[in-house]
Amino acid sequence: MRSEWLRKGHLLVSPALSAMGVVAGSTTRGLGSMGGSATPPEDGERARASLAARLGYPAVVRVKQMHGDTVLRADAPFPPPWPEADAIWTDRPGVLLGVVAADCVPILVADGAGRIGAAHAGWEGTTRRIAQRLIEAMAREGADPRAMTATLGPSIGPCCYAVGSERAAAIRERLGPDAERALVRRDSAVVFDLWTANADQLRAAGVGTIETAGTCTRCGDEEVFSRRGGDVGLLGLAFIGRST
Repeated sequence: MRSEWLRKGHLLVSPALSAMGVVAGSTTRGLGSMGGSATPPEDGERARASLAARLGYPAVVRVKQMHGDTVLRADAPFPPPWPEADAIWTDRPGVLLGVVAADCVPILVADGAGRIGAAHAGWEGTTRRIAQRLIEAMAREGADPRAMTATLGPSIGPCCYAVGSERAAAIRERLGPDAERALVRRDSAVVFDLWTANADQLRAAGVGTIETAGTCTRCGDEEVFSRRGGDVGLLGLAFIGRST
């Protein structure tokens, strides 16, 4: 289902996950960059700490994102250096999970029984099925995908994500027949629809409810960071947490 995330100050919030009693959404540029090569580490750390305090959590739990398919359980902040992964989950209350992005798709998940998860899916993570891997990891620990709600946050849309022939070939090789719905010819270009690709993976994993914000970071909201819009090395943070 398409459901525009709601703006609350400098945050965008998922209606579907909020209805489940979890805090879930993403930051906008009004709260500063949450990481990235152009953000001094101390500034990113300060911005994340401020966000956690604003939301009532002790810290944001982060990993080193690698555009891969590794999923980790994250019950508390990792000591530096952060482990490499692109999806994290927990069943502990009081834990705020976070993934950074500036065009890649943030995927936030809750199962209604205390488990929450977050994933970061650029074109590489999408073709490595990181969304599906997250659901599988949670299911192995007792989660029922049919009871899950997943949301795809603001990210680059099919309106703005044209790919060259080499990348399109790599996408087809990795996704096989599943690539056909997500690779669409538009005028003289081929676009990669990350929203469709990730929603299809979540659906294939059995997720009961899938929400798509439908906001393109490149052309749909000037308050969100977009690498292709010129925000190189600046990142927003998608978050999900459960207090009790």
